Amino acid sequence: MENLNVILIDDERRVRNTLRQALEECGGVNVVAEADSIESARQALAAHPTADGIFLDIQLPGGTGFDLVPEIADMKKVVFVTAYDQYAIRAFEVNALDYIMKPAAPERLEQSLRRLRTHAEQRNAAPEVSSPSETTTSSQNSATKAFTLSDQLLLKFGNKSRFVPVNDLLFVRSADNYTELHVVDGSTALMRKTLEEWAESLPRNAFVRVHRSTLVNKRFVAELGVESNGKYFIRLHGVEEVFSISRSYTTSVRESLN
Repeated sequence: MENLNVILIDDERRVRNTLRQALEECGGVNVVAEADSIESARQALAAHPTADGIFLDIQLPGGTGFDLVPEIADMKKVVFVTAYDQYAIRAFEVNALDYIMKPAAPERLEQSLRRLRTHAEQRNAAPEVSSPSETTTSSQNSATKAFTLSDQLLLKFGNKSRFVPVNDLLFVRSADNYTELHVVDGSTALMRKTLEEWAESLPRNAFVRVHRSTLVNKRFVAELGVESNGKYFIRLHGVEEVFSISRSYTTSVRESLN
């Protein structure tokens, strides 16, 4: 594809210059605009609505990068570049494409650029038509929007955050006012989000509810069996735990897995 057109938004000129140089070294990138505040960022976004990528800092004069979310119809163009890892969960909630800690390592920039190119190619292949009011609402409510299997969830594991593909979730389980997200590599993230919200936002053709407190990824189902008492159960690849299926979900689980 052609070069990516990107916008750099950071209040420090030195940081913008360093980022610009790093992107130029990666190749295939045109920096079409720069901004150093919320107001100048709004002007840059309005002047370049078809930009392929937005590299956005969090702390800006006049507000934060999150204040710009209503101005950005497609948050999958946004790569947060910041020195503050405590905003990782909020970046996930607005469905940003990526979240890079300063100073941006070349390999992380390359990874972000690959994701931006993939998204740009998908968008150009199948453009979506929507009104400005619809896209603004979508951005504002993206915490509960439906994800696709190719989406990346920015999850916090202890003191560190990283992106996890939706399709790498093994299962999601209620934990009081939180939910546990169990990942294929054995790690677990804790989110302040209900299972009902996950049931609405995760791809319904890929995840199935086996209990009022548990959603499982069908990709990892190793066995669907029946216990001696007639109750069904599920085993997942790489998981020792056996998941009992509530009788109220038995029919829907069997139909979903057939």
